[in-house]
Amino acid sequence: MMGDTRDLRFWVAAGLMVFFAVMPLYAWLADDVYVLTYFGRMLAFALAALGLNLVLGFGGLASLGHAMYVGFGAYSVGILGSLGIANGWLHLGVALVATSLIALPVGWIALRTRGMAFIMITLAFAQLFFYLFVSLRAFGGDEGLSLTQLSDFGVLTGNKYAIYTSLLLLCLWPCGSSGGS
Repeated sequence: MMGDTRDLRFWVAAGLMVFFAVMPLYAWLADDVYVLTYFGRMLAFALAALGLNLVLGFGGLASLGHAMYVGFGAYSVGILGSLGIANGWLHLGVALVATSLIALPVGWIALRTRGMAFIMITLAFAQLFFYLFVSLRAFGGDEGLSLTQLSDFGVLTGNKYAIYTSLLLLCLWPCGSSGGS
């Protein structure tokens, strides 16, 4: 019985991977960039879900503030873009460093709690940073940040197929390294 469930999970996951992998080919043949953009956004949300899976699935800790890191990275890229810095690799590096610098103290505090206290402290930090970014009037405040240019990743810029494939690989990489358990 247990083997049947694992076989079914394997085939469903394999089918989904093949489906997402052929999506750029379909979008290219049908000249349908909307579908590719839609599935690219799905993959970006899948990356955020993988972060929640790490905390909840592997750590056993329910977090209400895990999206704070996605938002922090997005705001750091947006702020750089609004300052006229278009280098996507610099955006990526700054987003990773800035988010890591926030994650270290937040994690140091939050991981010393368990149960309801952990849930509430993650929510509290998420709200703290939400109100921090909403108060930044120079960068749009509570009306949001208007972006005038895309991040420039050189060869990848403007190539939605390459961006989609990069996101797909990023989403699938943690799945392949789980060891099959």
